[in-house]
Amino acid sequence: MAINGSHPGCFMLGARLYAVPSDTGHDVAETQASWARPGSPHHRRPRIHWSVVVGGVAGGILIDASAIRSSNLADPVALLMMFILGGLVGFASAYGIREACLGRKPEPEVVRLPAVEIPGDVARGAPDDATADELVLWSVVTKRYRAALAARDDAPFVPDPRVSTPSSTGATTSTAAAAGALAELAYITARHDFEPVAELLGLATPR
Repeated sequence: MAINGSHPGCFMLGARLYAVPSDTGHDVAETQASWARPGSPHHRRPRIHWSVVVGGVAGGILIDASAIRSSNLADPVALLMMFILGGLVGFASAYGIREACLGRKPEPEVVRLPAVEIPGDVARGAPDDATADELVLWSVVTKRYRAALAARDDAPFVPDPRVSTPSSTGATTSTAAAAGALAELAYITARHDFEPVAELLGLATPR
């Protein structure tokens, strides 16, 4: 039977399973709540302060009054257009002044409590009585092995010196060889740790 969100040390978030280490000082419910909390308040709708509305109305009235006094403008349509234009300018000015003076409130920092995502095959192969700490350990070891395997496969290719072109340099070959050696060493270490986990959980054995 696969481990799922009903495990006392685990929780589900979407389709992903997470385990909470026992030494974090936080329970599962608290940790799950921290992960489910929205990551950013950017989706909230901005609220319009009354002073911005007053600024827009004042801008429209000021433009109309200036037009009537300077050119004796009396056309209602023209005055309406002038009022709208002045209102937009006043609104934008009032909003900018308010933002500059008061500034934005700092966004609340979102802190996710420690939890480790459990790979699907680890959850399926884990025994029913596995603890959260065991699930965390097996998951970390499995992820480390797979990352090391991918890094080894992606290590820089070391060209054969017998077929190197004249433009090839010894420094380039040495750098590629060193990177490949480090990737191979990391893979061997990770594979050594992963082998007993793979045997226990019935995962694919390292190649």
